[in-house]
Amino acid sequence: MHRYKTLIFSALMAVVLQISSALSAEITISRDDPQKMLQTATDEVLKIVEETKQRTNRDSQAFYKRIDDVLSQIVDLEYFARGVMATHASARRYKALTTDEERAAFRERITRFSNVLKDSLMASYADALLTFDGERITWEPAPKGSQGDDLTLTQIIHAKSNKQYKAQYRLKKTKDGWLVQNVVVEGLNLGEAYRNQFADAVEKNKGNVDYVVENWPKLMSKVTPETKK
Repeated sequence: MHRYKTLIFSALMAVVLQISSALSAEITISRDDPQKMLQTATDEVLKIVEETKQRTNRDSQAFYKRIDDVLSQIVDLEYFARGVMATHASARRYKALTTDEERAAFRERITRFSNVLKDSLMASYADALLTFDGERITWEPAPKGSQGDDLTLTQIIHAKSNKQYKAQYRLKKTKDGWLVQNVVVEGLNLGEAYRNQFADAVEKNKGNVDYVVENWPKLMSKVTPETKK
């Protein structure tokens, strides 16, 4: 059970936290249909994993980059990063700044935090994927009558032990198409979990947000979803 917990949770954390960057993926994922978008990304990631596992000499950095190139297409990173930083990245705080230098530092801090999150999670995520061994992934049908710009889709991971693990993706239709904004894994809201950790770290470090951003990997605690016994 521990292996499945680590595999699923590590993977889904990283899905939420990929950096939006210049795309160089092997495929371009359409964001017009949210369910098809998630299915395509999942299939492509598993394809990359299988190809990597067959290689005798693995290039870890190349592997990480291929995974990132796929996932970076489907995630609203700025939304998630701002959500984790909460009031420290709020529009109200930004508007209260009085100089161009302060505003530039504010924006740079958010970008820096996003990169720290990516660097701290990418390797563990990609390595966890390499342990994926025949588990089956299915999707629940989209909710009937779904309308508007917000949608939640549910993914089911079927372990070889016949246990099932549920992940719920919250998506929003943006000017760039549908994007993932948060994930709930077996009842654990990732955005909320990281937001609480960030706030606690800032408080423990006397309000020094820059220190927390720079030292996030060692300050963060490991959070684990509840899984069915």
